[in-house]
Amino acid sequence: MNRRTFLKGTAASVVVLATAGVSEALAHAGRVAREHRLLTDPQSELAQLVREGNAMRPWFAPLTTRQAHVSELVALGLTNTEIARHLGISVRTTDAHVMSIFNKLDLHRRKQLADWVMRSRPS
Repeated sequence: MNRRTFLKGTAASVVVLATAGVSEALAHAGRVAREHRLLTDPQSELAQLVREGNAMRPWFAPLTTRQAHVSELVALGLTNTEIARHLGISVRTTDAHVMSIFNKLDLHRRKQLADWVMRSRPS
């Protein structure tokens, strides 16, 4: 069985029995209990896993690290030319970063991006 871990630091596996019959699930319960840890309070334990996963996400989660850096400079009021000079990249690359940020966040103005940065960044 291939496993995928979506949360670094916390190995979380969730099994959903949607189409299997209850009697079939109960027949395998003893074997499953020996092989895996069963959730005693699934609702609160899953909520805790989600909270832990969200806490591990960086504030700029939908963006790359470079895009986050560019978005911070946009929030400071720098133009694309000033950002390019500051980062040592071309103006066209800066334009591409800004457009990619706008597309990812579904924004249309630099002011909206500045507001998003201020809301998203931890204090």
